[in-house]
Amino acid sequence: MTERDALDVARVLLKKAGQDEALVRKIGSDADIVDEMAGFHCQQAAEKQIKAVLTAHEIPYRKSHELSYLAGLIDENKIEAPTELRQADTLTDWAVEFRYEGEEPPTLDRDAALALVVQLREWAEAQIAAVADKRKADSGQAPPAGPDPGQTPASSS
Repeated sequence: MTERDALDVARVLLKKAGQDEALVRKIGSDADIVDEMAGFHCQQAAEKQIKAVLTAHEIPYRKSHELSYLAGLIDENKIEAPTELRQADTLTDWAVEFRYEGEEPPTLDRDAALALVVQLREWAEAQIAAVADKRKADSGQAPPAGPDPGQTPASSS
């Protein structure tokens, strides 16, 4: 996989995670939607976000829904991560165990699960942007320039 391809795949994973997050936002506290569905999509969003970071850094991983395994790869490869990454494993059982095995799941704190997904998304977005900027700098291309800090929007015309 080329560097550009890795970043493209990472961005696709992040986009798909965003779709899971959007669904969780839409169902919110709707009592007609069971916790198993909300938990599953929170877990899927977190999984894709972590995999997006691993992919951007070109770190191979095996197919797994186990978030502790994926978070362990982040730690092993010394990738900066928020402390919330350690909490991601609380979503692992929502991927398979509570969804298919008939075990009665605990009540899902949907607000806390969504907040975790948001924190992981923000981290993943920052990681992917940093990898892209580093690769541009390494190849001699400057990262996209922001506005001149001394220039206000009114003075730019």
